[in-house]
Amino acid sequence: MIALDSYRLVLDNDDPTVPLGIALDVPVLRRRLLREAALPERAEALLAALRDLLGLQP
Repeated sequence: MIALDSYRLVLDNDDPTVPLGIALDVPVLRRRLLREAALPERAEALLAALRDLLGLQP
């Protein structure tokens, strides 16, 4: 996530009134996992089946 006050618009050189996007060289807020999500048993089974189908590791 990027803190709202760190957003910087990138403007078009030909027309400075047109924003092209946001600058990527801004400080990023650190994300950390607080706890594992507790999924219902059925959802856990569906997620495992999807991982197997896509060939992903759990």
